Amino acid sequence: MSEPLSSLQPDRLMQHVQALCKGIGARPACSPQERRAAEYVQIVLRAIGVEHTAVQPFRSHTALGAQVFPTLGSAALAALSGRKRADRLRAAALSALSAFNLRGILSAKPPFFQPLIALGKSQNVIATLPPRGDVKRQVYLVAHLDSGKQRFTLPTPAPELLKPLTTLVIGALFANALIQLRRVFLRRPRRGLWDALFAALTFGALAAQINDERQPFIEGANDNASGVGVLLGLAEALSLAPLANTQVTFLFTGCAEAGCIGIARYLEQFQPPRFNSYFIVFEMVSGSNLCYVIKHGVTAFGEYAPDPELLSVARRAAVQHPQVAGREVLSLDELAVIARMGYRGLALTGYDQEGRLPDWHRASDTLQRVQAGALSRAAHFGYALLQEIDRSAQAD
Repeated sequence: MSEPLSSLQPDRLMQHVQALCKGIGARPACSPQERRAAEYVQIVLRAIGVEHTAVQPFRSHTALGAQVFPTLGSAALAALSGRKRADRLRAAALSALSAFNLRGILSAKPPFFQPLIALGKSQNVIATLPPRGDVKRQVYLVAHLDSGKQRFTLPTPAPELLKPLTTLVIGALFANALIQLRRVFLRRPRRGLWDALFAALTFGALAAQINDERQPFIEGANDNASGVGVLLGLAEALSLAPLANTQVTFLFTGCAEAGCIGIARYLEQFQPPRFNSYFIVFEMVSGSNLCYVIKHGVTAFGEYAPDPELLSVARRAAVQHPQVAGREVLSLDELAVIARMGYRGLALTGYDQEGRLPDWHRASDTLQRVQAGALSRAAHFGYALLQEIDRSAQAD
């Protein structure tokens, strides 16, 4: 019998990342390449003896722009409104709607019109490893199959400006809604400096989004072939040595780059129990440093945090892995959906020497940039988290 933790060695994990990045390449949401990635995962799971596997099909839009364009388009219409009372009322409504939609999009919450743009087909791959004894805890390990486009707005070339800029845009939309609503009650409302500034901001954001949508899809080695590779390594380890009282479900999700659609569809359809379920997201884990994230968000209107109980588990696991620590990260990942839907969750991610997500949404996110040792570190820390959770289950 193989040594259980041999599957967590760097070379073994790199084989999976290489198969996704070079054997398949870029994996846009709802594309044949994303389906090939799902098929690869199923082949590996069968080869290591995981019997309880399933595929969950769902419909989704194919790119983040399908959400953002209508949102910024309605804001542009508000900026072009006339002086009549009905025009001002319409501008107020459009601005408020755009603000709420953009705030939701930047928190991985689909806008109300999402069913109208869900024209593509995607899938989640689900694999379950039961424990040796009774099920007292359920842990869900999450990593997405798809890769996104190169984007210069998420993050901006100077990442430290991302949160202030997104906050500014959303705040300006809310402010314009209030200003236009006030003007409804004025006899002779006039355009002024605010209108010029609002138009410049709105059309500037729209132009930036158009430029983003013209960018190529990227290989997605770090984001997120790295997470998929680590999950496959952990699946092999646990298939050889199951936990005592903790059932582990592996969720290989689709369409995360389109707005974390896959994880939302899983939670909506299967509704796992909240009282004993824990979610651990593996996102971009091949950076030179690894952390468990203590605060997320790309806008001040959409910050979110891990579950306090899982945060305590991570701190206990870090005693044996002192190179891993808690850290605030400028990020938007599937934990946003997990937390919003009332589940306990925690995310692991890698960061570079500047404290940033390396190659996030950049064409430089290629296999050559992946650090094999970082994959192994993330896998071993994930294994330590599972052991900590299982120990608490046995103590119940």
